[in-house]
Amino acid sequence: MMNVCLENAQNNLRIQSVNLKESKVFVRDGIDIPTLDRDETAVQSFRSIVRVEEISLADPEGGEDIWDYRFIYSAGVRLIFSSEKEESANDEYKPIVEIVSVFEAKYLSKSQLKKDEIKAFSADNAGYHVWPYWREYAQSTCARIGLSPAFEVPVYIVSRKDEKSEADKKA
Repeated sequence: MMNVCLENAQNNLRIQSVNLKESKVFVRDGIDIPTLDRDETAVQSFRSIVRVEEISLADPEGGEDIWDYRFIYSAGVRLIFSSEKEESANDEYKPIVEIVSVFEAKYLSKSQLKKDEIKAFSADNAGYHVWPYWREYAQSTCARIGLSPAFEVPVYIVSRKDEKSEADKKA
């Protein structure tokens, strides 16, 4: 059974747009991307909700207010040398290639959401809506910098924490 908070958020939020807010592309000095031997490299990636903004839009004619929700979502991928995995945890580390973006997913709702509903929706749903935009951005950026094959951005999988696993069902 679906979490009640998540179900309420999904029933109320209506996606309006997904827009790129920030981006960063970095290629380490001294690296010739087309001739790079990728056998000794590793890919690292991340994705997360940065913050959620809530705005009440008052109806000037005295009707019902509408709520504007903006989920700020960041995703990134980078290529490192396998021998530099430990160093890559350092903030000063310069990867071979790094692509980072921040997207804003905008939703409208006829009612104000509770904090738990926003949190539940943030866990997977906002990322699910942003993911096709992130995938296109990452892959087209790879083409622009000459990185071939491009980073593989897998299909976004929505977790189902409240569903029982096959092993649990058999027990």
